[in-house]
Amino acid sequence: MALAAALVATLLGAARARAAIGPAALTTAAITQYGAATELRFGFEGAAPRWKLSAHGQELWIDLPHTRTDVPPRPVFGREAAPVSAVRVLDAGAGAVRIVLQVDGKIDYAIARLRHHIVLRVAAAGAVPNLAAALLSIREPREAPSPAENSALRPTPPSAPIAAARVNSPRPRGRQLVMIDPGHGGYDPGTSSADGIQEKTLALEIAARLERALEARGIDAEMTRTGDGFVALGGRTKIANAADADLFVSIHLNSSPNPAAMGIEVYYLNNTTDRATIRLARMENSQAAGGYGASGEPNLNYILSDLRQQYKANEAAGLARMIDAQAVADLDAEFGINVDPLGAMMGPFYVLVGARMPAVLIECGFLSNEIEAHRLASARYQQTLAAAIADAIAHYLNADAAVGNL
Repeated sequence: MALAAALVATLLGAARARAAIGPAALTTAAITQYGAATELRFGFEGAAPRWKLSAHGQELWIDLPHTRTDVPPRPVFGREAAPVSAVRVLDAGAGAVRIVLQVDGKIDYAIARLRHHIVLRVAAAGAVPNLAAALLSIREPREAPSPAENSALRPTPPSAPIAAARVNSPRPRGRQLVMIDPGHGGYDPGTSSADGIQEKTLALEIAARLERALEARGIDAEMTRTGDGFVALGGRTKIANAADADLFVSIHLNSSPNPAAMGIEVYYLNNTTDRATIRLARMENSQAAGGYGASGEPNLNYILSDLRQQYKANEAAGLARMIDAQAVADLDAEFGINVDPLGAMMGPFYVLVGARMPAVLIECGFLSNEIEAHRLASARYQQTLAAAIADAIAHYLNADAAVGNL
């Protein structure tokens, strides 16, 4: 009898195990209009599967491996709302499902994988300033930052040695590494506010908070400098390459001749004809004059040759969009303000040259704007910003959210 009971228990356990690893089931599909945005919400029995999103002309395809469908092929037929013209759910074979979204005209989109749902929002291009905000604000509650995290950080004295990242430290298998690059440092202060707050100081403070926020999310992080020391622009991505980092994130503060300019910009490496971006790149690249050219003018031929050889521009653009959307959404929610989502843009920044991984440069705000400079000096604002950047990086690395256009 005892043997029979043990056999039954074993069989039941095996059945439960098979069920646990079996295909996910797409069971519901709903469409809702929120002003200019149209939201599609797909519900699953059990955990929502990972997805792969791709663009094909005027269609977005969402491929779901290890999934079966229990919804009709046209699950929202008759309820489509612009810019969505049709939604189809197809059995893609090999135990996979494909959701095909057909749209009219140019669109922006944001997609997120929640516990039991995949949510996709679309809108006509430019119609909704931060389309992703409503999705990225949906998250599991996280613990409040510790008093140490909320306290204002103090940079190490100038005489302290530069930590050139722990390039030889082994990482557990499967752990991902983000190399954080606090901009400027040492005799290169960067820009400064009217009351003397220096870019190099704030960049280090925000970077240190970001390092801790990433570690709290199970992502390894290291910094190109941990004190107020000088690191050449060309050496920063070399540190990231030597550490075999998965991402390179450079932290900077912005400045503009227009004192009213404010907001967050995230850049990835590419050429541009935008005058404001070229002006900013010249300012950030000024340190590199002796290393890359005979004058302070950016050596665009060098940058573009590097782009052709190894740079992962598409991946970096996706990361830049995620960071911009998440940072704006979280800062708006935490402080009840309207941070300008200046967007993800391309620019010829030396500090991104040579990276063998997706690399972005974040301009966290304008020190030339008195109001924004005051916010950026606040420990609470820095902590919220760092946590938002960490969340965006986690979304990107886990492939559970994306922001883009078509």
